[in-house]
Amino acid sequence: MRAKNTITVLALLPVNFLVVAYGWWAAGWSGWAASWNEEPYEPPMTELGTACAVVAVIGVALLLARLWGAAVFQVLPALALIALMSPS
Repeated sequence: MRAKNTITVLALLPVNFLVVAYGWWAAGWSGWAASWNEEPYEPPMTELGTACAVVAVIGVALLLARLWGAAVFQVLPALALIALMSPS
């Protein structure tokens, strides 16, 4: 069972990287636009919410497949995206 979780985590690394990179990209462009127009930064909730939803769906699918270790690993990309949602 441990090998299944490890293989699943390694297989999901590119997907998680792309989803979190999309969130960072959307937040970066939104921050750049806010600084250009001298407006306060507001996180792009639609894009970040969509990215969080993708991570959550993957996590639920892993739970249904009884891959608990891989499902716990899905918390890391979710936390990275939730951190981007805070207006700092």
